[in-house]
Amino acid sequence: MLQIAMLLFGAQFVKSKILYLLGFTSLWGATGILIFIDGLDGKIFDTFSYFLLLESLTTLIVAPNGFGLQRNILLFKGGIFLFGAISALVNIKFSNILLSLTFGLTYFSVGFFNIASAWVVRFSHWKRAIIWGGIQILYSLFLLQNYDYVISYFLGFIMITGSIRSIIVLIKVNSFDNKSAIFQLLNNSEQEYIAITNNAFSTNSIEGRNNIQPLTIHIWTPTGSAASPHVPRPIINRYIAATDINGVISTGHAALELGSELYISLYPSEDIDRSPSEFIRTLKATPENNVLGRYLPDYKTETLEWCESNIKIEFTQYNALTLKQFWRHCYKKPIYNLTSNNCSSNTAYALEAALDGVLNKDNSSMCTFLKLMCSPELWVAAQIRHRAIMMAWTPGLTMDYSRTLHAIVHPISVPWYQRSLFRKLPLKRSLKHAITRTQNNLASNFYD
Repeated sequence: MLQIAMLLFGAQFVKSKILYLLGFTSLWGATGILIFIDGLDGKIFDTFSYFLLLESLTTLIVAPNGFGLQRNILLFKGGIFLFGAISALVNIKFSNILLSLTFGLTYFSVGFFNIASAWVVRFSHWKRAIIWGGIQILYSLFLLQNYDYVISYFLGFIMITGSIRSIIVLIKVNSFDNKSAIFQLLNNSEQEYIAITNNAFSTNSIEGRNNIQPLTIHIWTPTGSAASPHVPRPIINRYIAATDINGVISTGHAALELGSELYISLYPSEDIDRSPSEFIRTLKATPENNVLGRYLPDYKTETLEWCESNIKIEFTQYNALTLKQFWRHCYKKPIYNLTSNNCSSNTAYALEAALDGVLNKDNSSMCTFLKLMCSPELWVAAQIRHRAIMMAWTPGLTMDYSRTLHAIVHPISVPWYQRSLFRKLPLKRSLKHAITRTQNNLASNFYD
């Protein structure tokens, strides 16, 4: 979450507020340690459970405003928090055991998934991911054995680990040159970008955010790009591939368009062998699986060769300078890797480069930054990105990620409580009609 928030505000803002951010993250970690220690008696956390209950109810109210994966994640998060808060407030042995099983098995499954995906995909820092997965499995065993006040252990662990990660990221950003871009920190190939950006332009230049033409993310979903009707497989069709009634597999595609200035649509220069015998080998994000890539010249050419994209997401606020910087680097070395550098990952990283520092305005402050950190959309974006990095970017994940970032950069002006719940209820219209009828009745009675 912190990495995406820093990306949207830019290195210049982060470096100017580095002491405040380090102090806040340190305080966050210290609070997590106190909550974890409080699991020994649970006296302090009994009061904190009410705040957890309020957070869960707020998340469940906001959730109907989401779409697709975003709505599902928010409902899941709100449900888990509500379940945990109520179980903690009930304060019976059975509820603690149930929570211990829930959180313990969740951490075990996530840790196992992290280890398995890191071993198969071999993405950047895969050894570190295996170590972290092992820690998660060990911690799941701790939760299963220590079920008394398990929420204190669970929440404290999240706050402590989040604080440590945040401090590491802040130290990295603080070591950047004043004109460096944060998008290089999120990219798997961040070391390659540092040499390019050290003497580059300022990412927070007002010129880079005054845009006339929109930036468009084009998505060809697996089902939308299939030539014939597809076999219904909801999750697989959305995020992996769709198979039509003739057995033809469609994986979809993703591209980024900035008017007539640039078009980023990556393909392998030659078809990759995707036979079952070579499937595991081609999944590895290792250099031996890199092949020469090629970029299509424009969207019109792509539609003539294939078809129109069925999903378009437009951004009017973006940093054209960092996007062009990213494009110059990619265009010099068009490398394609089925897992680590495919059309979807290229589009997602290009979008991150385009959004570098886009929220840093003249009146930006720590309150604005902390407000973004509390945004449910930011949490959703972080979860989507984490899943994509652990396995591979797909058109479905890129679509959800782009939509979530769009909700952050271009928020709806209507308050969340009106657009998520009350606006969907015909209360205002019914009340207006009731007042009108009352006025008419009073007028008619008066004249009678």
